[in-house]
Amino acid sequence: MHSRVKTILIVNSGSSSVKASLLCPSSGTGEEADGGLGIHSDAGRAADETTEQKEKRKPSVLSPPVRLLTAHAEMLGSPGSSLTVNICTSAISKITERMQHQHPDTTSSSSSILCRSEGLLLTPRAAAGEFDHPRKKKRGVPRPLVNAKKFTMKNMSHQWAIETIVERMILICGPQIMQSITAIGHRVVHGGDQFSADATIVTESVLKAIENISHLAPLHNPSNILGIKIAQRKFKNVPNIVVFDTSFHTTMPRYIKTYPLPAEYAQHQIRKYGFHGISVKYVYLQASARLATMGKRFTCMIIAHLGNGASATAVVNGQSVDTTMGFTPLSGTMMGTRSGSVDPSIVTYASKEMGKSAEEVLEDLNKRSGLHGISKGDHDMREIMKKASKGNVDAQLAIGMYVHILAKHIAGLIVSCGGDIDALVFTAGIGEHCCGIRNLTVKKLDFLLRGVQLDNSLNLADGRNSDGLISVDNDADRAGCAVLVIPTDEEAMICYECEMLAQKNI
Repeated sequence: MHSRVKTILIVNSGSSSVKASLLCPSSGTGEEADGGLGIHSDAGRAADETTEQKEKRKPSVLSPPVRLLTAHAEMLGSPGSSLTVNICTSAISKITERMQHQHPDTTSSSSSILCRSEGLLLTPRAAAGEFDHPRKKKRGVPRPLVNAKKFTMKNMSHQWAIETIVERMILICGPQIMQSITAIGHRVVHGGDQFSADATIVTESVLKAIENISHLAPLHNPSNILGIKIAQRKFKNVPNIVVFDTSFHTTMPRYIKTYPLPAEYAQHQIRKYGFHGISVKYVYLQASARLATMGKRFTCMIIAHLGNGASATAVVNGQSVDTTMGFTPLSGTMMGTRSGSVDPSIVTYASKEMGKSAEEVLEDLNKRSGLHGISKGDHDMREIMKKASKGNVDAQLAIGMYVHILAKHIAGLIVSCGGDIDALVFTAGIGEHCCGIRNLTVKKLDFLLRGVQLDNSLNLADGRNSDGLISVDNDADRAGCAVLVIPTDEEAMICYECEMLAQKNI
């Protein structure tokens, strides 16, 4: 039997950051012999392979990929820019051993490379090839990432960060594992009207089309394109695949995604698009599987992605029907540094009264508003909650506004779901880790959620010990609204979309 290791490189370029992950997908065979390390068997795949056999090896977003290496460059273009590279020594060692077993003439050893690479900061457990954090698990899967190296450089550019990440991957993982990369997946923020597919293989025409709509997301799409071009240059024979944040929302009805503006505005692609689609789709698939196991309904749910950027999405029968973000990620609920939806007349009024240009006012709405503006300098919800508990009135106001605006938007999305929902799901940084915000939000919505109550102990534990469920589970009321916390994983979702697209093209 001939087996081969497949890995997928995920590149996620933001306006001031770059994230990259080298993932080894689950095999999709339904067997545990692989250890989830993506060892795909080519034997026995005859032309008459049964439908059942094909289904067994079909990729599943419920089977998390193994992270071999992750990298995060942040605060790019500023004096405080930095790049951190993390490795999973045990997974890389295990895969390298299997590759060497398949090719005995190979002398390269990733394990030895890992231990002697310049500047690697390995703990004793990691150097021994063991899981560094055995208790940090996600649905029972160890997440043994260890800090490998941190670089600091003033005004680090996107190009330098991406190229350095690739160079470090080659140094740390060795040429064998780099040669196992079968696809490079890219998150692209805006797909405009052109891209509605879950994933698209990058061609010259596709890249040109993305460039032509970059004006719709000037802070994000150009850096996404840069990541694609660098990957094409560094990995000449590896297909690049794009997954758009807007694609999941293309199913919104016309009466919801159309703005009440003169007709000529629509001719310039001015409408509601929605964002965070990759995250929302991943969380929906995870939540629906867990609710099905609990014997609960999952036809209609609202997913609240609450990070520094925040949005909520109404999902009915697996499709987005409404979302809080619109033409840009500025609109919707209150966020970390963004105002969310405010009266657009503020732009012209502030320009006249404060002597600011329209661009400067928009800069304020994007980078100096939201939690940051109201709390007078903080956009980290953890710090704001601490200050509020000590009586800081600005922090208390920020929390009160954040919860009220969020609850009001969720209430509006319940209308888009037909007036009733089966589940409310929290995800992303604040959604996953701030039990206080979840509690206050659900209390505000009590009258719309059929009197649902949170279980204090489950909520305090962020749903870790209850398969995400944090509401009181009434066995007699399986039709009641459930409240869950589901950690998001955009990289895993992009990896899954790449696998699915590859299968379609087999």
